[in-house]
Amino acid sequence: MSGGTTEVPDPQPPGSAAEASGWDLYSIARSEDPHARWRAIREAHPVLDAGEGVWFVSSWSAVDGVLRDPALRAGSGVAASFGDAGGRAARAMRLWLMSLDGEAQTRARGLVRRDFTPRAIATLEPRVCEITQALVEAMRPEDGTRDLIADLAFALPSQVIRSLFGFSVEDWRKEVESVIRGIDDRPGASLEMIESLAHFFEARLAAEGVPDGLLTALQRPDSELGALSRDEVVANAVLLVTAAIDTTAGLIGNAIHCLLDRPEIVEAIRQERLTLDAVVEETLRFEPPALSCTRSTVEPLEIEGIPVPAGAQLLLGLAAASRDPLRYPDPDRFDPGRPPGGLLAFGGGRHVCLGAALARLEARIALDALFLQAPFEIERVSPPTWQTKNPTVRALERLPVRLSARPARKESTP
Repeated sequence: MSGGTTEVPDPQPPGSAAEASGWDLYSIARSEDPHARWRAIREAHPVLDAGEGVWFVSSWSAVDGVLRDPALRAGSGVAASFGDAGGRAARAMRLWLMSLDGEAQTRARGLVRRDFTPRAIATLEPRVCEITQALVEAMRPEDGTRDLIADLAFALPSQVIRSLFGFSVEDWRKEVESVIRGIDDRPGASLEMIESLAHFFEARLAAEGVPDGLLTALQRPDSELGALSRDEVVANAVLLVTAAIDTTAGLIGNAIHCLLDRPEIVEAIRQERLTLDAVVEETLRFEPPALSCTRSTVEPLEIEGIPVPAGAQLLLGLAAASRDPLRYPDPDRFDPGRPPGGLLAFGGGRHVCLGAALARLEARIALDALFLQAPFEIERVSPPTWQTKNPTVRALERLPVRLSARPARKESTP
């Protein structure tokens, strides 16, 4: 299996990608329900030679092993998913954390993570609660149909990261939100977004009066680690914004989607038989927003007995592996009561996601405000619409709902 292209196995569910090779495997993520396609691949070839130097790894044990292997280097999958990159976008993607290895990665990660330690994230809870409360209070049953993606799932992480950067609401809406929300399916649209965000941060760094926030913090030197260059500051500012908004909006929206389909779970939460933390964790397993990550090989190696050559690009199917029945019994069932452990949604090893704690915090607070504190019930009014712009993220584009006043709960009698 070390050469040529292995045929992607049938059956092919309706709407899924046809024969896919190399980075074309990303196209599977754009289908309405990619999970059946990933399952077929995993069952036939858990370590698949997709051709063109790309290997798709989809079993839980193999993905977990690759994530923990310190001999592997960062992969080029994100750049490949965006298409051919040049100019400012290419420079940003070469310098952000997920593209670095060795001492460069250790230094940059140490400098960026200072504002994302567990202690730092814990101090943000009051701010996240305040923003969430304002967003939910703005929703009224008399308003008719609301889109929970625009009104909450996207708005919350966007406002949180805006407040951390210290930018004004007006600047943020014009220079950041409009750019991210305005991406379409055109080839190169994601690169245009990166270019636009990079130019925005460059301009702010060049101007006087940089806000007291993350952009200032990224420039702060460390006595042991040194300092980020101007290009590194810009690259990682772009990374923080896009990761903080896209994947957290995906997590919040996906969790709401899972709960709306399962009123019995909502009732179990209200009766305190299940926790919101468990719902967030199960969403990260069952419908993770981050679908994949990549690594590259330096030397030939074997992955679960399959020889992989040096110079290979490993596309790690985080979502596919998270439904591996050898790790999770009945994996296609959303079950917040299942034993925790083995979560792959935030990657692993030295490239594990810096924003994992913040994403969990925002999702838990959003679900609490919407399903436990809000004075209304939520009814889905049309099927959800999945975004197809970014094949590395599983997130809803729209989630239209109708709100109705919640009836007073009856007190239980002894």
